[in-house]
Amino acid sequence: MGQAKQRGTLEQRVKQAQEQKDDFYGTERSVAEVLAELGLPKESTVKGYVIHLPEKDEFVAAINDNNISFSVAYARTPELAMIYDEPQKAISDAKKISKHKLLVCVLFETSNQYMINDIWANY
Repeated sequence: MGQAKQRGTLEQRVKQAQEQKDDFYGTERSVAEVLAELGLPKESTVKGYVIHLPEKDEFVAAINDNNISFSVAYARTPELAMIYDEPQKAISDAKKISKHKLLVCVLFETSNQYMINDIWANY
């Protein structure tokens, strides 16, 4: 069993992340409250966390960070985005990208669309 799964379901980890005030907006809301606020059906699922560029309406698709170079690939749709299991990892990668205004968001999937709800911003 993976380390993330040992800490609970993704919904439980989302709740734990929202309870940690450091690096987040400091609001505490349940997944059900966020779904209601966004007008999403209760059957919606949390896919993970993504890095969103609101000005270009793009998502980080891949990051290559090594001793020689640092490069970022972007995607226009959330299904092609790099999905993180933990918000701290997404925030850590987002902090490496200083070129753009970024949001770290929870990615929700409904039967016919994706929705995001931001939990951290670099601006």
